[in-house]
Amino acid sequence: MNWFLDMCIIIFYASNTEDIKSIKAKEFVKNKKAQKFFVCYYITKENMPKWLKRQKIILKAFGKKILDSSYELEKSEEYKELFPQDKIILKKFLAQYASSENKQEYCEKLRKNNDIMIQRINYFLLKLIDKEVVPINEIDFELKSTLFTFLQNHSDAMTLASGIQHAQKEEIQILTGDDHDWNKNNLEWTFSSRPDLAKKYPKIPEIKYIQNL
Repeated sequence: MNWFLDMCIIIFYASNTEDIKSIKAKEFVKNKKAQKFFVCYYITKENMPKWLKRQKIILKAFGKKILDSSYELEKSEEYKELFPQDKIILKKFLAQYASSENKQEYCEKLRKNNDIMIQRINYFLLKLIDKEVVPINEIDFELKSTLFTFLQNHSDAMTLASGIQHAQKEEIQILTGDDHDWNKNNLEWTFSSRPDLAKKYPKIPEIKYIQNL
């Protein structure tokens, strides 16, 4: 079985949380055996590096705020670089810190978990990925743009376009945790709206969800 992985699968695997997606991702990787894992160059060369950079910003902003309660977090330039979901995580860390009995221990645990997560991500990319596919400059602009119409997310459109393109070369199943946007209906709408793309990409890979494996 060849699996084309969404970036969230790597993050779920690296996460130290005990939610169902993280648990399932670790089980999935543990049972890899002869299965092949593919990721697109967009993930390894652009999206993951940017995501890791934002994790550093989260910890840096967290450190500044706990050292100086008057620090205006929302007005800082680094805060503006964060995505909405990153800001939610940062505020969650700050709330947990404020309610923790041993604040030093909480900070140490937070940084340790971050270090472990980065180590696991690096391990995954170096040891578990069998092949990187579809160079960024080869992503079909028309396919990506049409997918974006339905997904409304640049990263998702770039990744999913890469998966569809690679599916024309070898059989794959796409694995993600996003059952809201990455679904059969969006793919069907994409190709029904663009018959030329449907003709160009006749092989549409099946999408599966880590939480359902």
